[in-house]
Amino acid sequence: MPASTARPHRRSPSAPVELWSILRSGFDVRRDPVPFCRQVSGRVVRYLAQRGVVPPGARALDAGAGGGALAEALAAGGARVVALDVRDYRQAALEHTPFVVGRAERLPFAEGAFDLVVSSNVLEHVPEPWAMVDELLRVCRPGGHVWISWTNWLSPIGGHEMSPFHYFGPRLGLRAYRAVRGRDPRWNVPGTGLFVVHVGDALRRFGAGPMEIVDVAPRYWPSLRFLAQIPGVREVAMWNCAVLLRKPTLTREPAGAGGASTGGTRPAS
Repeated sequence: MPASTARPHRRSPSAPVELWSILRSGFDVRRDPVPFCRQVSGRVVRYLAQRGVVPPGARALDAGAGGGALAEALAAGGARVVALDVRDYRQAALEHTPFVVGRAERLPFAEGAFDLVVSSNVLEHVPEPWAMVDELLRVCRPGGHVWISWTNWLSPIGGHEMSPFHYFGPRLGLRAYRAVRGRDPRWNVPGTGLFVVHVGDALRRFGAGPMEIVDVAPRYWPSLRFLAQIPGVREVAMWNCAVLLRKPTLTREPAGAGGASTGGTRPAS
């Protein structure tokens, strides 16, 4: 993977100013998605950099790269990035990184191939989200990080195009949408391109696995991370949930530890 040249650091605007700018770009996203996508992706990379997760030269995978803005932002931050998706959807206006065709549920990479694995707004679009999470973790090296964000189902935009009918549930909500609009959603039909992922269930699954949960926060305003600690409220108020995970490092088990006669490996504490 060729190294990317980091762009000169520019002072970030204050959070309220930046969020207002993102909101204005969001109103125009159908006509020109590039400004909006660049802004939200830039926030993600700054968030990760503040935690030392994107050092220069880090090997990074963007699983489900979509328009390519997050891969571009990671490369601008000095990472060596590979973008992956089922086809190349990247915007022509964005700077492109190496690209691989594939699915996040079955990644075509060796175990531990990347220092950082990111997946933005993909989890709710795959029928086997936890198989996908297992794959993201597999290709992350021990001690590396996995960042995942998704639009939680009970968010005001959890139904995507079908919102707010999704509050009736996937089946009844789809029937209500059809009754009102006279057609199916053009994209993200529940059961085929959109699936229910709740914050509470996701956090329980992450917590029960081998990974360390480093941070849980609303993607667009991480300072409100306390919302993640309030069951029920978090399902609606977080809008888009972002979770930063760390894959434990492996240390050599001393001979005879745990009743074994030979050394082995175990997660470092």
